[in-house]
Amino acid sequence: MKLWKRWTAAVLAAAMALLLLAACGPSGPSAPDAPDTPGSSETGKDPTDPGTGEPGKDPADKKTEAQKKAAVVDTLNAVRKNNGNNTPLTMDAEACDKAEKMAKLQLDWLLGKYGTDPNGERYTKDWNDISKLPVKGKKLVGVGGYGAYPTESVISGWVKDTGKWKPALVTNTEATLVGVGVVHNTDPKTKDEYPIMVVVMTY
Repeated sequence: MKLWKRWTAAVLAAAMALLLLAACGPSGPSAPDAPDTPGSSETGKDPTDPGTGEPGKDPADKKTEAQKKAAVVDTLNAVRKNNGNNTPLTMDAEACDKAEKMAKLQLDWLLGKYGTDPNGERYTKDWNDISKLPVKGKKLVGVGGYGAYPTESVISGWVKDTGKWKPALVTNTEATLVGVGVVHNTDPKTKDEYPIMVVVMTY
């Protein structure tokens, strides 16, 4: 009788483990998106600067970083409105701090410090450690990473992304706060190819 009870308990425990795995997936409760790099997709290509005619040239190069972040928020709000989302996002310092941490994480992944798997165990753990932290009591809603300041065409492309996090930046109507994090690559061997990582996070 005792042996039967032990066997039953073992079967139940195995069934619960399978249910948890099915619910959370092998990468944990949040599946991170890989950051985009300029030119990595049709929707992610840098537009030609109308002022210089040079592909990939940022016409806002002379602006301060704060101005560039504000421009990203303005552009995101405009894309949201164009997609029928009339809930405006307000820049938040705490959200910017989280976005900067995420930008460092995504730049490290881009530089191969996590290997080549964007859903690798260590990368996913670090991603979740940042994403689970609330901002002013609000949970993370959307995340998008890009190897430059994201333009209107880049943000519009996120709407069509097959993942969960990038489309939510534009389509989710519950988020009211936004953070923009910027990290510059200081590695002389790779900074020409990957000079910067910009992450946008909404709450």
